[in-house]
Amino acid sequence: MYPGRFGENFNFDAGGDRNTLGMVGTGALNRIMILSKPDLLQGFRNPSDKRNVGLHEFAHLVDKSDGVIDGIPGVGLDRQAIGPWVELIRRKMAEIEAGESDLNRYALTNEAEFFAVATEYLFERPDQMQRKHPELFVFMQKVFQQDLAGQLGALSRERLSRPRKLGRNSPCPCGSGKKYKKCCLDAD
Repeated sequence: MYPGRFGENFNFDAGGDRNTLGMVGTGALNRIMILSKPDLLQGFRNPSDKRNVGLHEFAHLVDKSDGVIDGIPGVGLDRQAIGPWVELIRRKMAEIEAGESDLNRYALTNEAEFFAVATEYLFERPDQMQRKHPELFVFMQKVFQQDLAGQLGALSRERLSRPRKLGRNSPCPCGSGKKYKKCCLDAD
């Protein structure tokens, strides 16, 4: 854990390039995740923006489970699923390129970054991914061996079964991340 963003040579002192929020190491640092503490904390402060450096770099570690970071994780997908997975990545990247997707444009960097961006989306907004990208949602659940659809259903049933008191300082139910009084209360 670094005290802030760092550069290519892992320096975090003043001066030089300090744009890196996190990374998975190579060579002597093989399979070691390095994170900027402030950026990691920020990723968890806003749980619905589909951006989280901890999840992103963890995805690279999962991807590297077969020895290479290439967007094809070595776990969760059997051999028969690799071809359809690569084709899905290509289709989704084309949608992003055409401006027809809400996936972060950083996913266009390469297949490995696509997988990491999709991981952020999966764990921060599984409901939205299931609705907007159902095929991607199914593949990602397989990779991480999660039943997020079942968990979402249980959460929805729980929310429906008990009335929720909404105060002025409550988080806005629209998912904006703002307080209710600064968001949808004004619209009511």
